[in-house]
Amino acid sequence: MSQSITIQSAPHTNHIIGYNGPTPLNITLDETGKISKVELLPHQETPSYVQLVRKSGLLDTWNGLTPQEALAKRVDAVSGATYTSRAIAQTLHKRLEVYEAESAGFKASSMIAFGVGIIGIAMLIYYVFYRRRLKRESSTAVK
Repeated sequence: MSQSITIQSAPHTNHIIGYNGPTPLNITLDETGKISKVELLPHQETPSYVQLVRKSGLLDTWNGLTPQEALAKRVDAVSGATYTSRAIAQTLHKRLEVYEAESAGFKASSMIAFGVGIIGIAMLIYYVFYRRRLKRESSTAVK
C-alpha cells in the first residue's frame, strides 16, 4: 500500500441494524494497511447512545490493527448502548470481511494475469526462435 484509503461500509452492511437503523462507517487504512480511523457516518441512532459509544472509545478499538487482526478481535458491547455498539462492531467486521475477500480476489486475478503473461512471452520467444531455426534449415536444404 502506498497511500491511505478509506472504505465505506454501505451498501455491504445496510442490513445490520442498531437501535434505530444501520450504523454506516468509514474505515481508514494507513499506508501500512493498518486501521487508522473508524468514523460513524450520518445515521438514525439515538444521540445519547452514540454519545456513550464515543465516550467508551469503541471507535478507536481497532486503530493500529490490520484488517485480519481487527477481524480476530472480539469487542464487548457498550453498556447502555448495546444495540448501537453491537451494530457498529458487526458493521466493521462485515465490511472488513468483504474488503479481505475483494483483496484476495484481486491478488488471485493478478497472479493469473501474471501467469498468462509469462506463458504468452514464452510462446512468443519459442515462436521467434523456432521460426528462425526453420528458416535456417530450409535455406540450407535448398542450396
